[in-house]
Amino acid sequence: MSDWNLFDALEDLSPEELRPRLHSLQAILARAPVPIAVAHDPECRHISANRALAAMLQVPLDANISLTPPPGQQPLYRIQRNGRDVPPADLPMQYAIAHRTSVSNEIEMVRTDGAVIYVQNDVEPLYDGHGNIYGCVSVLMDLTHRKVAETALRDADRRKDEFLATLSHELRNPLAPIRTAIELMRIAHDDPAVVEKARATTERQLLQLVRITDDLLDVARITQSKIELRPERIDLRSVVHGAIEATRPMIDAQRHTLVADLPPQPLWTDADPARLGQAFSNLLNNAAKYTERGGRIHVRADASGSEVTIIVADTGIGIAADMLPRIFDMFAQVRDYRDRTQGGLGIGLTLARRLVELHGGSIEASSDGPGLGSRFLVRLRLATVHPPATAAHAPEEVPAVLARVLIAEDNQDAAEMMRLMLTFKGHFVKVAVDGMQAVEIAQAFRPHVAFLDIGMPRMDGHDAARRIRDHLGRHVMLVALTGWGQDEDKQRSLESGFDHHLTKPPEPDVLDKLIAERLAVIEE
Repeated sequence: MSDWNLFDALEDLSPEELRPRLHSLQAILARAPVPIAVAHDPECRHISANRALAAMLQVPLDANISLTPPPGQQPLYRIQRNGRDVPPADLPMQYAIAHRTSVSNEIEMVRTDGAVIYVQNDVEPLYDGHGNIYGCVSVLMDLTHRKVAETALRDADRRKDEFLATLSHELRNPLAPIRTAIELMRIAHDDPAVVEKARATTERQLLQLVRITDDLLDVARITQSKIELRPERIDLRSVVHGAIEATRPMIDAQRHTLVADLPPQPLWTDADPARLGQAFSNLLNNAAKYTERGGRIHVRADASGSEVTIIVADTGIGIAADMLPRIFDMFAQVRDYRDRTQGGLGIGLTLARRLVELHGGSIEASSDGPGLGSRFLVRLRLATVHPPATAAHAPEEVPAVLARVLIAEDNQDAAEMMRLMLTFKGHFVKVAVDGMQAVEIAQAFRPHVAFLDIGMPRMDGHDAARRIRDHLGRHVMLVALTGWGQDEDKQRSLESGFDHHLTKPPEPDVLDKLIAERLAVIEE
């Protein structure tokens, strides 16, 4: 028994003693939870499967699963290696018998429905008491889940490499004109028209950089379930119009025709207007990128019962059938698009879908194929009660009152640009290059508003904020200005005594509003 030679132990038994032993062995093989095949002849013409293997192959329990069956019988599946059929002589069980050897390898079993099952296959010849082979047994282990995971990992690794290459390209695109514009402003500073054109170019390209960064951060937040919606009762038409205006420069640059077909009555829904607008902007950006110059983009909204559908359709390059199931995957892009400069990072549709789903809606893509355009359909819930009519609020004006502003920033270029901008707007500004200096200046300068970077030398922004707050109390507005923008970063800023937390780069109008807010309190 030590060599698993059952016949040494069984050949001396009488038929009456042998029969129950064989029944026990047959029951063990039949009920074993692992797939097992047994060849009953040296030519492997007749091979039976236990329950586990029959279920794996989706064949009857009494079926002959031989791939070299007698004439008139057809194989019920195929065995492949790397997607190619294995010749009869190299089939594992046939090979093991022909070469009187054990076989251990990985194979692919292809069922009649096309499903591929990856297995580890171990075959052992069966010998009688005289050393003659009368068959063999094969034990299999299903590796499909592992193989699928490995394939997914390789695909993710490939897409990561493509993403990093694309990210480099997308960042260089706006950086190149910014660098040129700065040089142009230096050499043509006496020509206002040239300087203004360079300034406008720099502003546009900077907005593109901010959009790329924001999309990347938002995808990370959503993936980690850390994004926070601020829902309010809104007319969905205004969100769609805002998204159209946000993407109008790209649409016009490509000379596309955009048609918006929205109903005359309001489409009330409870949603975060900024986040929902971001989703529709990404859909429109996608349409503009993947539509040949001079194409057509159609936006349509319809309400039916408690639901509203918004369709963004284009006459662009379309989506292949095999790409449709993956079009919303992270970093997925239409392959082989000849204008790769418009390809983007492959996160816009991912972000659009997740933002729509956070609002309780759904989004789906369809296309008749390459060259036949694409269609994205968004479904959202309508609000049950319309909001009361409210008078429009006039935009707040920033009081033209001089403010004392402290900027603590170890990036000298960033600090100097911000100082020049606020000084030009009439404020009295002082700059500190580290946390310790910020505390010293604040004690003497007593600023109305202090913008503090978090990652500074000598003393970080959190410690500086606590010391300034201890010295000046509520007489100063403390604003954290940092590249860290996760919820836990904002919470830590509040715990350190900050009144507000802004992520870099800050919008100039946001800075103006915060200063105005502080000055309004002083005037009271």
